[in-house]
Amino acid sequence: MGQVVGTIVGVITSFALVFVILTLGHVIPEDIISHTVVTEFLNRTDLELKLAIVSTVLYPPLLGMTFGIGAQSSTVLMALAWGVGGLIAGLASRNIISGIFAALFAVLLGAVLSWLLFFFINTADFSQIFGGLSLLILQYSLEGALYPAIAAMVGGILGGGITRKRE
Repeated sequence: MGQVVGTIVGVITSFALVFVILTLGHVIPEDIISHTVVTEFLNRTDLELKLAIVSTVLYPPLLGMTFGIGAQSSTVLMALAWGVGGLIAGLASRNIISGIFAALFAVLLGAVLSWLLFFFINTADFSQIFGGLSLLILQYSLEGALYPAIAAMVGGILGGGITRKRE
């Protein structure tokens, strides 16, 4: 049960952290996130497009380069967000191994949700879910999940190690 809760809490934490940091982005140094990404995030009014920009920050760089929005390369914010998300996932799972898997599954769940978000932004026709463009978006999301998975698993190890039962 802790692993499922950790997965859900980890993905929500990562997305919420990036959303808040981009909202307050003008006070964040350029080294953490580019001001062009922050400006683009703040200029969008639709929640879907804001979440798409958050997804490009969390799963760089192919999503951003393909659709021309958001982050075009890896950022420090990506590692920070997934490290914290993995830490929270590990804390919720209460075991080192469960923490690692909860963090990994949080990254994969976020990649699938990003795929669906970009798919429904591009087309409303659900019958195209297994079409060429949709599977290309899925490929880009999963390829972009490699470095976030590493950051999240390190956080999952730390979180699971902190809350594990000691004998």
